[in-house]
Amino acid sequence: MSYQAPHPVTIRGTLPPVTIDELVSDPSRARGLLLESVPELLTQLASRVAALKTLEGALLSLMLSQRIAARSLSNASGLLDAPKLAKLFGVPESWVREQARLGNLPSIRLGHYVRFRIEEVESFLAQHASQVA
Repeated sequence: MSYQAPHPVTIRGTLPPVTIDELVSDPSRARGLLLESVPELLTQLASRVAALKTLEGALLSLMLSQRIAARSLSNASGLLDAPKLAKLFGVPESWVREQARLGNLPSIRLGHYVRFRIEEVESFLAQHASQVA
């Protein structure tokens, strides 16, 4: 009895090139890829993921700045923790924490606690929204 791989990999051949968009729409096409094309596709995929993360940050920043303008949050003062800031802006707490960790959202570290000054967040988001627009 001989072993047969479940998804044969073509090492050499003349298959037409496959784009990332085609693979996203039909992941089963990855089975017929040429081995030489995989590194380039992975590079393209990593670039696409980075671009999508940047777009996500820009869209969320725009949304948050619009909510700030609509609610006129200037009367709020003091320090907020991540759950309160997330609830205030209507975004996931994990996003607030990630943006603070990446330095995309101004925050204050008090030991292992992270707090946010609403005034700093407002001005940062207003400035960032004007750069995106």
